[in-house]
This record gives sequence, C-alpha cells and structure tokens, in this order.
Amino acid sequence: MRILVTGAGGFIGSHVVDEFVAHGHAVRALDLRWPEAVAAPAAGPAHAAAAAPAVERVAGDITRPADCRAAVAGCDAVCHLAAKVGDWGPDVEYRRVNVAGTATLLGAAREAGARRFLLVSSVSVHHYRGLRDADETAPRDGHLNAYVRSKVAAEEVVRAEAREIEWVIVRPGVFPFGPRDRTSFIHLARALERGRLGYVAGGHALLTTAYAENLAAGMRLCLEHPAAANEDFVIGDDEPVSWRDLFTLFARELGVRPPRLSVPLWVAYPIAAALEGAYLLVGAKEPPLLTRYRILVAGRDCSFRSAKARRLLGYAPAVGLVEAVRRTVAWYRGV
Repeated sequence: MRILVTGAGGFIGSHVVDEFVAHGHAVRALDLRWPEAVAAPAAGPAHAAAAAPAVERVAGDITRPADCRAAVAGCDAVCHLAAKVGDWGPDVEYRRVNVAGTATLLGAAREAGARRFLLVSSVSVHHYRGLRDADETAPRDGHLNAYVRSKVAAEEVVRAEAREIEWVIVRPGVFPFGPRDRTSFIHLARALERGRLGYVAGGHALLTTAYAENLAAGMRLCLEHPAAANEDFVIGDDEPVSWRDLFTLFARELGVRPPRLSVPLWVAYPIAAALEGAYLLVGAKEPPLLTRYRILVAGRDCSFRSAKARRLLGYAPAVGLVEAVRRTVAWYRGV
C-alpha cells in the first residue's frame, strides 16, 4: 500500500513510518515542516529504490484543503496522527486542528479514493473516573479540557463522514513512551534525575503503557487487517503497571533514586482546580503546574486491555516493559 502518515515528524509518527516501511509499504510522510536536509526524498540509484519502499517527505497543514488534497493523492490509506496536543487552552484552536482538520483530511481522502482512514485518538475520551481493565466499550464522556473534547468530536466526524471509506480509530495506552520522545520523556527523566518528581496517592494507580514500537505494530495491523474495518481499538502494552513501579523502573535504569514525595488525591485535585480557575481568570496562555487532568491521570486507575485487537487482529506486543524502559533510557543517554 501507499500510506499517507500525518504528523510523521513526531515521536509516534516517526515510529509508525519505520514500521510501515519495514513491512513493505510506501509512505508519504506529512508534517507541518521538515528540516531542509530532509524536505524531499533523497534521489538514489534505481536498484536502491527497488530494494526498499520510498518515504516521500512533504510539508503541509491538515487544516488547508489544498495541502490535504495534494498529500493524499495516489494513497491507498491514511494514518492520521497530526493533532494539537495539550491539557490547557481554549477550545477554538483544538477544534480547528483536531476536528475541522480531521474533517478536511477525511474529505480529501474520500475524493482521492483511499480505502481506509485511521484516526489516532486518545483513551482520554473515556473520563478518568477510575478505570481498571477497561476496553473500547467504556463511556466516551471525557470532558476535562479542550483536547479531550476535540478528540471525542473528531471520532464522531470520522464515524459520520467516512461513508465509503473504511474507518479505524486507535486509542493508544495512557502513557506512550519510547526512543525519540522529546515531548514528555526527556522532561520526566530530567525530573527523576533532579529528584523533582512525586506521586499522587502514593503512585498506586494503575495505567496502561504503550511502548512506541508495540504501538506502531498495532497501528500497522489496523491498516492492513480486513477485520479492523469500521472498528475502534485500544492499543497498549500487555500488563497494567502502577506509576510507582513504572517510575522505579525508570529510576533504576537511570541510576537515580525513585520519587519519595506523595500528595493525597483529595489535596491535589482541589489545588489543581483552584490553579486552573486563577489562570483562566487572568487569561494565562501557559498551563498551570497542576491541572485536574494531570491529577486524575496520576491518581486514579487508568488501565485498559487490548483484548479486542488481540482477538480480531492478532496483535501481540513484542517488547516487554523492562526491555522497553531499557531501550528508552539508552536513547535518552545518547541525546
């Protein structure tokens, strides 16, 4: 297949591109901008092009119809990762990118005759009320911030407007991580090294991780497998883990002490709510140190099973948690 991957320059997107290419697919990699050195595919000898699928890097904006039409032309499928991500800010920008942008790209894919459209969503569409061994059937009632609300709406757009295109919705586990994660893991590792990381409610809440290589393999199955058509899937690692155990694994691999500070949920949540209210009152553009969303993720169980993907697609994470931690820290040390 020729697959358009949006957000291909990001952490997860880069792993997805690698996974698709490794399994014989040609990839058109779309991002808002690429470094000049890789702005276009490298020209090589014909035998090299025949030996491996091409990765065609293009710059474009999913909110622009012309960019979407150009990007999807000639593609059999779309893997849509590009999104505005965060737990702070007004609805308008999240809806412009995550909802309207998804609708624009989906429309272009329909016009181009693409067969399948995969939207990467988020398990945050399920409100973090305390979820243990949850699955795709949990209520999609997430509402705490503009990002969550936009993802709920984007899923609805895909279901309502796919029409003749087969759609697939993927919700990665709560904590995606792995090499190349410059958005969150680098900051987490540095906080561990400086002793500035703590727990909510003792760190005993369970979560589902999504190691990048495992997640990319699951997403490939969602594009390849006939049984994935018009289905939604949670794609995560095998067993849930507590924040305390996860941070202990990272700390051990980094050679530092695990966190010792802990704040009760009943203390942390009102503080976060008050901070959000104060920041809204003054019109702050940067997020407060604590938000209700962050506290609920850290303080309540958020564990999901990928049983549906196993049953329908044969999904099985190849990299276990200990090895995933080792590989991620090894990459971090080389940054």
